[in-house]
Amino acid sequence: SVFLDVASGAYYIDAVNWAVENNVTSGTSLTTFSPNAPCTRSQVVTFLWRAAGSPEPTSTYNPFGDIKSGTYYYKAVLWAVENKITAGTSTTTFSPEDSCTRAQIVTFLWRFEGEPVFSATNNPFTDVKVGVYYEKAVLWASETGVTAGTSANTFSPEDTCTRAQVVTFLYRDMAE
Repeated sequence: SVFLDVASGAYYIDAVNWAVENNVTSGTSLTTFSPNAPCTRSQVVTFLWRAAGSPEPTSTYNPFGDIKSGTYYYKAVLWAVENKITAGTSTTTFSPEDSCTRAQIVTFLWRFEGEPVFSATNNPFTDVKVGVYYEKAVLWASETGVTAGTSANTFSPEDTCTRAQVVTFLYRDMAE
């Protein structure tokens, strides 16, 4: 890794290298990646948008008062909304600086993949209840190996997702 804070044996080193090589993300500086920093909603949709090849959004309509033209994530947010990856935190806010939870990131990924069906009928996670908005996304992510959860029977859906976790989820979904 080119980053001083990404140790050679870290579980996320291949994911970080893949993300940098494929222009999904760079570091938080020239020498740091900040793997344990919370990943914001704006960062997550930008990572997904870049992984998709940075396609131009087809519409310039922006329903969010907290998303300003010219920000690094402006086009990514418009693209994510028009592709139904996210709808924002309300009809008029996106909350770009809010930390992304584990439930949110796997839901974004699942929607990015077109909400694929999964064959699992047994939910291994006691903290993922039937009918919650992220249930299908978590089961898909578990079945496909995007994540194994935080333990054998917990997913920790409300835990903040770190930059290392987000690029690892993306890497496992897109590169492996």
